[in-house]
Amino acid sequence: MTRRRIACDACGVELRIGPATGGRDTWCERCQRGAFVPDGTEHAACAECGGALESGDPAFAEVYGELQNLAAVLAAWEGDPAPLARLLPERPRFLSDLDPPAPRAEDSPEARAALAALAAGAFAHARAGLEAAIAAGTGAPHVWGALAVAAERVRQPALAEVAWTRVLDQSEDARARLARGALRARRGDFAAARADLAHAGDGHEARWNRAALRLLEAVAHTPGLPDPAVIQASRDEAGAPSAYWSDHTVGRLLWSLLVERAAARAGADASPCPDARVLRAAEQELEFETFWDRALVVHGYASLGLTDEAAAAALPLAREWIGRVRAERWLAGPAATDIVRTLERAASAIEASHPAEARRAVEELLSREDLSRYRIPCAACGRGAIGVDEVEEDAGEEQA
Repeated sequence: MTRRRIACDACGVELRIGPATGGRDTWCERCQRGAFVPDGTEHAACAECGGALESGDPAFAEVYGELQNLAAVLAAWEGDPAPLARLLPERPRFLSDLDPPAPRAEDSPEARAALAALAAGAFAHARAGLEAAIAAGTGAPHVWGALAVAAERVRQPALAEVAWTRVLDQSEDARARLARGALRARRGDFAAARADLAHAGDGHEARWNRAALRLLEAVAHTPGLPDPAVIQASRDEAGAPSAYWSDHTVGRLLWSLLVERAAARAGADASPCPDARVLRAAEQELEFETFWDRALVVHGYASLGLTDEAAAAALPLAREWIGRVRAERWLAGPAATDIVRTLERAASAIEASHPAEARRAVEELLSREDLSRYRIPCAACGRGAIGVDEVEEDAGEEQA
């Protein structure tokens, strides 16, 4: 039940879109005209251009981000992977449950205060308080577990591992096994990590950690691509992969591990040729073809200086992405002529495999004051920029 006020910052033209009494208020992004659509109307179309009428988030609000993504791909194609590295998500390699434990009736006042600080996110204060409470004789498993959580939050993994061990010294605990196994895996103690994770239960985090550990060991001990049976066993353990952009999958982790190994080999002056062959094979192990998966590939090749492979991965991605932008309906309006010309220059440069020229054109668009504010040129006056000025949440039918 959200309504939006869309207005020009120069001429005062405005309209509202969203639910209304007896229907919904809509607009045409191409013509920038509003229209009321009664309930029960199917396939509502703009009376001027015949295009679809919209009442949700304007599509143009996504263009600036898409142009940023495109510019980063073009930069990597040129040989500069840093902009793309800043956009790619940091996917956790191993997962832990770091929710703070609840206080208990038998806890000392010092322990309760420290647990409250941990729950409030004051991790360093909580760690000090928990250490003091333990030194004073409060050594219950949940207090040690809280100290482990606080230590992980302040990036003291050695202390966290000791604290989880003290939890396990008192009783078996799947959560402690999960967390300690993750810590041991991160520092390369594969055997100890494997022993812990075997007793960490069958939850998503435990299954993923076992799968990730199997891959990490295989890449560390196998010169080429890990055996297909190992990769499949990791998939079976991890379960169905997620296409969500920042989630981990077996294919994404495998790719990242192989790029890291190749970078280490390059630092040792080893030939990049074997790594290029392995990485080309590893591309086929990625489960999805989202922008983020394909950008991961472009970044990997670019960061290793494998220019031919980076270009081969970047060209179709850049072509597709600029095609997505050019297909936006608002670009067909008369106010977007200059933007369209710049996009055409970028598209022509991409087809000619001139990423530097294409990037300059895209950066011209990114420097525009209207697009950088998630607005577009106003068709009514040609001087101002139109965009969402207000979002009215939980609007009722009385706001027709």
